[in-house]
Amino acid sequence: LMKPMIFFDVDGTLRDNVNHQVCLSTQKTLQLLKKKGYHMIISSGRGLDSLTKTGLMDMFEWDGFVCNNGQRVLDANKHEIFHALMDPQAVLDVLDIAEKYHYAVTLKSTQRVITKEPDAYVLQTQQYFQNQIPPVGTYCGQEVDAMIVYGPLGYDYAPFQKVSGVHVLPGESTYADVTIAGLSKATGIQKLMHLLGLQEYIAFGDSLNDVDMFQHASQSVAMGQSNEQLKSIATFITKPIDEDGIYYACLQLGLIEEGEYE
Repeated sequence: LMKPMIFFDVDGTLRDNVNHQVCLSTQKTLQLLKKKGYHMIISSGRGLDSLTKTGLMDMFEWDGFVCNNGQRVLDANKHEIFHALMDPQAVLDVLDIAEKYHYAVTLKSTQRVITKEPDAYVLQTQQYFQNQIPPVGTYCGQEVDAMIVYGPLGYDYAPFQKVSGVHVLPGESTYADVTIAGLSKATGIQKLMHLLGLQEYIAFGDSLNDVDMFQHASQSVAMGQSNEQLKSIATFITKPIDEDGIYYACLQLGLIEEGEYE
C-alpha cells in the first residue's frame, strides 16, 4: 500500500512565529514519519531564497519543495521541476495600485528589492517571519517570481484582487502574497505527486495560502492557532504550534504511535 505524501507549510506550522524555531517534538515526529516511509515535503509561500535562509531545507531529508505558493517546485535534490514567472503587465499594475495607496512592495527576483523604505507594516511582517528586508529598488522589467504587498492587518487587498493574472493571498500578518493566477500550493503538489507516482496526500498548515492545498488533501490538519477560515475546512484541528501541534496530530491520526516516540 502506497502511503500518502505529507506536505508541511513552514511559518506557523513547522516554525513558530516568535522564536522562529522548529520545536523538538516536531523534529522527532518528522524523523519518525520519514523512518516509516512517508514522503515528506515543504509547501511554503516563501521563495526559494527565503526558504534557504531558514536552514529548514538542510535540517531534514525532504522529498521535495513547493515554493512561492506553487510557482516554483523542486525535487529532493533541489533540482527545479517547475518555475513560472509573473506577467510584466501584472507586475506594473500591482505596483501602480501600491503607489496610489502608499504601500511598500517586495519583488521576489534574483535580486530582491522593496519599492520604498520600510514602514510599520513591513517591519511587523519582518518580525513575523524573521526575514531580511531587501534593499530599496525599482522594477525595470526584471523577471519577477512573485510579490509581497504590505498593508494593514486584516486588510482585504480588494484593489489588488482586480488585477488580471494574479492571485492575492492576505497573510496572517501585515502583508499579502501576490502570485500567479491559476497556481497554488495545490498545483505545485500535483507536480510532485506526478513525479513520485503518488495519488494521495496529507496537508498541515495555518493560513489562507493553505486553502487550496487543504481542498485537495485526503486529510488536512490546521494548527490550533490557525486562521479561522482555514480551520473551517480542515478535517482535523490540532493543538497550537507551541503545544506540540504536529506531534499531537500525527498521534491522533495514527501516523505514529506513542511507543515509537522516544
